[in-house]
Amino acid sequence: MVRVMHFADTHFGVEAYGRLDPQTGLNTRLQDFKRSLLDAVDTALASGIDLALFAGDAYKTRDPRQTDQREFADCIRRITDSGVPVAMLTGNHDLPSVQGRANAVEIYRTLGVTNVHVFNQPGLHLIETPAGRVRIAAMPYLLRGLYGRESSAGKTPDERRLALEERYVSEIEALARGVMEDGDDVPTVLLGHFWVRGARLSNWQEGYLDTQEPQVPLSCLKNAAFDYVALGHIHRHQDLNRRGAPPVVYCGSTDRIDFGEKDEPKGFVIAQLSRGEAAYRFVETKLPRPLLDIDVDADCDAPTERILEEIKRHSLRGAIVRLTYHVSHERAALVREREIHSALEPAFHTVALIRKVRRDANVRNSRLTEALAPREALEIYIDASERMKPRKELLLRCAEPLFQELREREESV
Repeated sequence: MVRVMHFADTHFGVEAYGRLDPQTGLNTRLQDFKRSLLDAVDTALASGIDLALFAGDAYKTRDPRQTDQREFADCIRRITDSGVPVAMLTGNHDLPSVQGRANAVEIYRTLGVTNVHVFNQPGLHLIETPAGRVRIAAMPYLLRGLYGRESSAGKTPDERRLALEERYVSEIEALARGVMEDGDDVPTVLLGHFWVRGARLSNWQEGYLDTQEPQVPLSCLKNAAFDYVALGHIHRHQDLNRRGAPPVVYCGSTDRIDFGEKDEPKGFVIAQLSRGEAAYRFVETKLPRPLLDIDVDADCDAPTERILEEIKRHSLRGAIVRLTYHVSHERAALVREREIHSALEPAFHTVALIRKVRRDANVRNSRLTEALAPREALEIYIDASERMKPRKELLLRCAEPLFQELREREESV
C-alpha cells in the first residue's frame, strides 16, 4: 500500500479580512492560510505518507507576489525535506492568460527542485516513492482561451463550453487507455482540476464560478484504469462515487476564504492505494481564524441591550466577526451602534455591522431606500437583479471599505 496526501486550493494571496502584521510585514490572512497548510502537512507527515498530491490552485492570482510564492514554497519544502515526493497540478488560478507565459508553479520544474513534479499538460507519469512506484494520470485545468481557438470561431458560448467538455472527456479516456495498455500492477491516480457535473459547490463558489464553466461527466471518471481520483477546484470536500470504485474525491480547500464557507469543514485527504484498491479519510485542519457570524433578532423595546447580550455569548478573541441585527423601522433609531462597535473590539476584525430593518409592506420601496443604511440599500438593489444576486457576497465584500469610510465620517461629525 502507498499512503498519499491529497490537498488543493490553498489560494495563498487572499487578504480579505486581514491586516499587516507589524512584526513580520506579512498580511495576517497569508499567515492564517500558511498555518492551516502547515498543520495539514505536519499531520500528513506524522501519518507516514509516501507521496503528496497537490490538485491545483496554489495562489489567489495567476501572477502571485514573490512573498506568496516564498511562503507556499516553504510549505512544499517541509514535505520534500522529509523525503516525500510532491506531484503538483496546475489549476485555473495557476494558469497565465496569455499562451507562452509561465504558469504560477512552473518555477519548481524550471529550477529542477528535487522531488517536485509539475504537470501542466494531460499525460501519464511514474513517480518513485518510498513505498514503490505510483502512476499519475494528470488532467490539469484546460483554459478556454488557449484551446480550440480556430474550431470555436463562430460558436455560441454554450457550444464552446460543450466542445471543451468533450475535450476533457477525450483526454481522460486517452489516459485510461494508456494505463490499461501498460497492464502492470502500479497503482494509478487520476489527478485533476476541473468541475465534475453534480458536485456540490462551496457557498462562496456559487456566486463565483462562471455559468459557462465546463462540467465533466462523472461517468468518464468511473474507470477501472484509475484506483483513486484526486480532484481540486471545488472547495467543498466530497466523494462523488461513495458506493463504487474508484473513489472520486474533492479534498476541499485548506482554509476558509470568506463567510460563504464559514460552516464548511476544511482540510485534506489521506488515501491508501494499491492496484485495484483504495481507501481514504478526510482530515480537518485546525483553522487559526474562526469566521463568526452573529445574527440577532433585536426587535424589542431595548434592541441595543439585546444585541450586547448576544455578543457576550460568543468568544470574540482572534475571530473575524460579522454581526447582523434585525429591527423594525420604528425601533431602528433606538440602536446605539457605537456601543455595539465597542463591544466587538476584542475580535481580531469586525467585517460588518449589518442592520436589517423590517419594513411596512405598504410603504413604497423608493421611500424605504432613502431611509436605509447604504449597505441595506445595496442589498435591496442586488436582490432585485438576477444577474447580480449570485455574486451578492462578493459585491458586498468589495463595497465594505466604502461603508466603513461612511461610518467613520458620520462618527467624526
